[in-house]
Amino acid sequence: MSAPLPDGLYESVITPRLQKRLDATLGSRRIVDLDPTLAPEILGRHIGDAVRRHLESVDPTERLEVVERFLEVLKSDTDDLAGGSILQSIYPTGRAEPRRPSTPLSEGALLTNARDEPGLGNELALEMESADEVDLLCAFVKFTGVTVLAPQFKLLADRGISPRVLTTTYMGATDRRALDVLVNDYGAQVKVRFEKASTRLHAKAWLFRRHSSFDTAYVGSSNLSRAALVDGLEWNVRLSSVAHAAQLAKFRAVFDSYWNLADFELYNPATDAEKLDRALEEAGGRKSGSELPQVSRRSYVG
Repeated sequence: MSAPLPDGLYESVITPRLQKRLDATLGSRRIVDLDPTLAPEILGRHIGDAVRRHLESVDPTERLEVVERFLEVLKSDTDDLAGGSILQSIYPTGRAEPRRPSTPLSEGALLTNARDEPGLGNELALEMESADEVDLLCAFVKFTGVTVLAPQFKLLADRGISPRVLTTTYMGATDRRALDVLVNDYGAQVKVRFEKASTRLHAKAWLFRRHSSFDTAYVGSSNLSRAALVDGLEWNVRLSSVAHAAQLAKFRAVFDSYWNLADFELYNPATDAEKLDRALEEAGGRKSGSELPQVSRRSYVG
């Protein structure tokens, strides 16, 4: 007799095996028709899981043959496997091959800066080496954080890549020197939201776009500071365009919408340094008579 299913929420395709367990389960249940617009994604995931389990069970020497038979049954227009080889990089003659992040480009990960696992700063540095576009959204930028990634920012500049950085004057925590270096030394485009009474930005996220379409992103708790990148108690999730296509597409769209908001003002150190200094002093409660409301300071790891 099949074991009954535990109570809870599900998003499972009903198979004969699952139906047997449903028949052995007491209680009410909700079963709906598969949404045609979601069917390719849901059924594709179901088939993918089944294929993966089967490939794990067969002899390694037979796996390519199994995949070829599967594609033949599908009459898929997917290319046949060329001996099981995997293309890992294409790079210009004369340029060193970029190093790869510790996590494969097609996979996600959770980084916690724990001992014996890749640190966030190291992973971001490796991502930057192979990125064709870099977008950064964070509440504040510290000079110590820019210093940690200075070699990678220089590599981007040498390749003619101009990172886009969105940040704020929240709590007066940003270092003007950091923004000056990003713009003047590394050719970054920096936009600043001068915090007032409006909703404050707390997001911390990186997006690395690649012409190969293997984009990656990091979303979590880390601002651009040495503590956040190296040894702070920070949690950051790594997303991949292969495994998380919808989330990466939303990231790109939302970042671009923020970038085009009038609230974020393009920062030019030659003309805006005094304005930024004044805003940082007021936001940090370091200047009396401020027109901006003072914000009670909170403890941050990064």
